[in-house]
Amino acid sequence: MDLRRLKRSPALLWALAAPLLYAGATLIALRSAAQTGLDSLHENPLLPSRLDGEIASARGVTLGIALILAAEAAVLAALGGRLNRRSTVGGLGLCTAAGMVYLLTLLLAVLGTYAIVLYPSGDVDLGLLFPGWYLPALIAIAIVALTALTVWLSAAVRGITTS
Repeated sequence: MDLRRLKRSPALLWALAAPLLYAGATLIALRSAAQTGLDSLHENPLLPSRLDGEIASARGVTLGIALILAAEAAVLAALGGRLNRRSTVGGLGLCTAAGMVYLLTLLLAVLGTYAIVLYPSGDVDLGLLFPGWYLPALIAIAIVALTALTVWLSAAVRGITTS
């Protein structure tokens, strides 16, 4: 993967930042939820151990999803570097397919995080502790990634048609 060629494509870099943004937003929201939960200990003295378990589980799920997204982003970056060197219709098709898989995984990560992390079937409902900005932030990350991939692939199509 040639990083110099990748730097020339800011749209692709924005799209590839989604795993970092996802993990960052989720870990910040988890920290906020943990603090909110600790502040409400006066009502339920059994909450700390349950809350710690739920937060640890949510962190594990978040980091697992972020690693999967990062691996897909690395594949997309490698394909993008290859597409930048020699733009072909086959390479564009491969990049488009990899981009769609990446976006689908990001969508499943957002929905899965919302369904699994925020509303687990345990005793502690983290959804009540999470800040209100969290779900809109995940949706914004997905929209930015979609827009960036669309811009990047549109530029690649223009590069093929002008060649």
